[in-house]
Amino acid sequence: MISDGQISQGRIQRTALVGGLTLSFVAVVLCLLVGELGVRLFEPAASLWRYPNLATLDRKYNHIIMSPHMRYDELLGHQPLEGVAGMFMGRPISFSADGLRNHNLNLAPRQEPVVLAVGDSFTEGWAVGDDETWPAHLERDTGWRVLNAGVRGYGLDQMVLRAERLAPRFKPRVIVLAFIPDDIYRVGLSIRQAYHKPYFVPAGETIELRGVPVPRTPVSDGFDAVRRVLGYSYLIDFVMRRLDAVDLWHGDTFKSGVDGDLVSCRLMGRFAALARREDAKGLIVAFPEDLAKVGPRDAATSRAGAARMLDCARRAGLATLDADQGFAAAGAQRDPESFYFDRHFTDRGNALAARLIASVLEGVGTDRR
Repeated sequence: MISDGQISQGRIQRTALVGGLTLSFVAVVLCLLVGELGVRLFEPAASLWRYPNLATLDRKYNHIIMSPHMRYDELLGHQPLEGVAGMFMGRPISFSADGLRNHNLNLAPRQEPVVLAVGDSFTEGWAVGDDETWPAHLERDTGWRVLNAGVRGYGLDQMVLRAERLAPRFKPRVIVLAFIPDDIYRVGLSIRQAYHKPYFVPAGETIELRGVPVPRTPVSDGFDAVRRVLGYSYLIDFVMRRLDAVDLWHGDTFKSGVDGDLVSCRLMGRFAALARREDAKGLIVAFPEDLAKVGPRDAATSRAGAARMLDCARRAGLATLDADQGFAAAGAQRDPESFYFDRHFTDRGNALAARLIASVLEGVGTDRR
């Protein structure tokens, strides 16, 4: 039989346990609040007055798909909407009936030779006007007809697929593929910024396409409810970035499980095969990123990745250009604001990129093989 003393002792123990747990909970909450306040005070990008949900922000403000200028494509994931025109980040933007970005419409149309430019937002032209992209500058510099087939958000895989779609149609003398190091990372993704994309996997000595038709289903996982509550914490986002776990926390980017470097290198061979098949010259261009935004450690890693890819391109028989030295010689590291805006080229940066590419094209030549 349990005595009154034992019952009383049990109540005391339960009360002590509840009190201890409550005290621990309060202490943890206070520590988290202090940490949240501290990181918001000392992190330049943080704010004491704005509290967006950082875990879902990329989905809410995704400029890749959630844009009146882009549409779904079952092979590429997304591509420009044909014939659309408007404003983007305060600058005029328009696309032709072929889904190519317009430029130099006030000049007499050029016919030959044709240069097809594929790439990501650096080629499409991010936050610059139609006539301020590097393909627009290249057309004026060379007098050749340049087709701007760049698309924001593309990885190397999507660039090669878009080149394969357009080259047989436009019969270019030269195909220029321009990339930044991050485009190599994108090759290893099946989902980027909450949208599905095509991807390649190694198959023996070659690669095979996967993920097509590209799904249109929304991206979600079991942590979305947690993100909707805790995503407002800058502290959690700060810690996840330091742990290199942003993709896991945001839940909008998923890896395909392949080696992006390996697949990207084999994509250079696939691109070279396209150039031979279309009797065109192939040029691979590596653009430098804004060192002021990337940081020295990430910049060194990025440059090494770009160098490896250019080496793969040369071994595949392609002409190459590493634009890093040209930008450094022009003073881009000393005065990045003149060459970059929002991590992308300004009009001045695009003009420099076009001059560097034009100098290489002179050596590549435009005569048919």
